Amino acid sequence: MDWPQFAVQWLHVLFAITWFGAVIYFGAVIYTDFILIPAITTLPPREQRTAGSAIGNHSARIITSAAMAVIVLGFLRGTVFGSIKSVDALSSTYGLTWLFAFALSIFTFYWGLKVIVGALERFNAFDLDQATLPDGSPNPVMVGLIADIKRKSQIELVFFFVIFTCMILMRFGY
Repeated sequence: MDWPQFAVQWLHVLFAITWFGAVIYFGAVIYTDFILIPAITTLPPREQRTAGSAIGNHSARIITSAAMAVIVLGFLRGTVFGSIKSVDALSSTYGLTWLFAFALSIFTFYWGLKVIVGALERFNAFDLDQATLPDGSPNPVMVGLIADIKRKSQIELVFFFVIFTCMILMRFGY
């Protein structure tokens, strides 16, 4: 058995599970009413923001580290420990799939780091004293900010499903 290749593959999968799992979990916290949001929404708005910020700050470090590890290990897995030994190998079906998955992984990392974090920063800058209108209805600006975060997060999940599909295709030589 090639132990270095085994270690790179094992770590690549572990960090990929961490990255994707954290995005699903934390994305669900904020965007899809799936895991923590039912509990967090029982708190007053200011406490929701405090809890969300604490969770977000901690998870950002984990997600960023895992994502960078996945990208570096994926590169090593495809080149040093894989079949991409030359630029010519990128013209094969496997090489094209690997290249597409690699590029989409980098783009997904950028999307999360810049696009989603930027949307969250805009939401966190919103004055909670204006969360509701005088008649008690939600402020449309705040509703729009939340919808923007949700939409961008759903797009990120689509990227992950495409990357995951590429990983399965590569397992079978495509």
